[in-house]
Amino acid sequence: MDLENWMGSLKDVIWNKKLSSIVIPGTHDSGTYCINSNSKRTKLLPDLQCLNPLVGLIGAPWARTQQYSIADQLVNGVRYLDLRVLLDSDEEKFYLVHSFEGGEFWKELEGVAEFVQKHPTEVLILDMNHIYYCNENDVRGMLKRVEGMFGNKLCSPPIPGSSVKTYGEMIDSNQTVIVAITEYPEQDNSKYVYADLKNQFSWLWGSEANVVSPWGNSDDVTQLHENLKKSMAEPRAPDSVHVAQTILTPQTKDVVIGLFEEPSNLEQLAEILNVHLQDWFGEFHKDYNLNIAIVDFLTPALIEYLVNLNSTK
Repeated sequence: MDLENWMGSLKDVIWNKKLSSIVIPGTHDSGTYCINSNSKRTKLLPDLQCLNPLVGLIGAPWARTQQYSIADQLVNGVRYLDLRVLLDSDEEKFYLVHSFEGGEFWKELEGVAEFVQKHPTEVLILDMNHIYYCNENDVRGMLKRVEGMFGNKLCSPPIPGSSVKTYGEMIDSNQTVIVAITEYPEQDNSKYVYADLKNQFSWLWGSEANVVSPWGNSDDVTQLHENLKKSMAEPRAPDSVHVAQTILTPQTKDVVIGLFEEPSNLEQLAEILNVHLQDWFGEFHKDYNLNIAIVDFLTPALIEYLVNLNSTK
């Protein structure tokens, strides 16, 4: 299968389907592929004083969630990116973060924009569901630059109560990029009013309202499966897309135990879950109308499996 252009290849199948009814592969903490023990820690980590020199060695392997760059993720078929953005006040730069600084935001986004220009049949969802340590001017400036990069490719959210567009409507209108940000900045030590931003940037989606993404918050495979089924069975608003977070969340005890035995990093933890995911995806597609599935250390094989589900229902 041509994963680089899979939406275009399946246009006869998905043309009249709403975006919320298409199975879409996504990555969790998409910009963390480059995190390593030398990566700069962020203010999101507590000050551990005497343990600070060891934080990178211990923490970074649990912060890296992907093995492929964002550019490679897109070529491999990923169409949903989970972007956690932090303003580094020391460098005055935006980074994609997961406790440590990963990819530089604008460099990564330039690669996304290049992909969009070269792949007019592919729809992307850029979900900035966490924006850390920014004020309203910071965010307005960031969104203005995003607007300049994607221009008329940006797709506005549906009017509350109406439905998201079909794939065909997005292609016909040449609006193939969705950008969402969190409506609750205070949880990320940021200050802005989403409604005010929405008045200026009509294309802006709300992460909580329009991109519904319940967190399973478990390090146990069986418990996560039950949590996902429960959340996916809940009624869905027609003006939103739905994310299934098929990821295990390491707890403090996992990190401590990992000092002595496997799993000793997030990749090994993900391997424990990912062997079950084809079965889960088949079940969720059949019983719960699987929409977006995000995965840690997502492989092309799993992406192809997800894409092929679009032809089975």
